[in-house]
Order: sequence, then C-alpha cells, then structure tokens
Amino acid sequence: MERLVRTGLLYDFYGGLLTEKQQRVMELYFLENWSLAEIADAEGVSRQAVHDLLQRSEKIIEDFEAKLGLLERYSRQQTLLTAIKDRLQTILNQTAESNPIKPELLQIKEQILQLIESEN
Repeated sequence: MERLVRTGLLYDFYGGLLTEKQQRVMELYFLENWSLAEIADAEGVSRQAVHDLLQRSEKIIEDFEAKLGLLERYSRQQTLLTAIKDRLQTILNQTAESNPIKPELLQIKEQILQLIESEN
C-alpha cells in the first residue's frame, strides 16, 4: 500500500489518539499537502522539528496498528465484501427476472454496496 494512503488510513483509525499538535501537523502535511517549511512557519518551529514530529507521529500510529490491527481488519473486510458483491452479481446475472428470489438478491446486493460505501 502506498505510504501516503496507508498513513492517511492509519490516521483515520488512530489520529484521535495523538496529541493535538501531532494531529494538526499530520493533517497539514498529509491532508492539506503543506510542505515542511510551510508547517514550520505556521507552527513557529524549525523544519527539522516538523520532520521529527511527523516521524514520531507515524511511528505511534504504526505501533497502534501493530497492536490493534484495525487497518488490516478493515482491508480484509473490504476485500471480502467486494468478493461477495461480485459473486452475488454473477448469481443475479444467471437468475431469471421471473424468479421470486431475484428481488431479495437485489436487496442484499444493495445492502452490501451500502456497507462498502460507508467504509470509504
């Protein structure tokens, strides 16, 4: 998984466990795409201090992931939901319109799509 995407997802799961300053700097860097120099100016610290804070913050959320595994669990669930959706679509394609079970299958597919979309 690309580092930026992974860090963003980890931040979604564990960002609330960081200090306010760590959250602010991570949001500016990863979500707002500010440079280290821009963050340093805004925070009144050196560029190196921002770099170090980002490194520590990333390590903290990686450590949380190593212990709790929320991102890994989320990824497995998304993969499984997508596989179920795809298999259900195959079944729907093979089910005649007149089959009384088809409306129920369509409703299940819609619920699966809602689950997938609510997680993104």
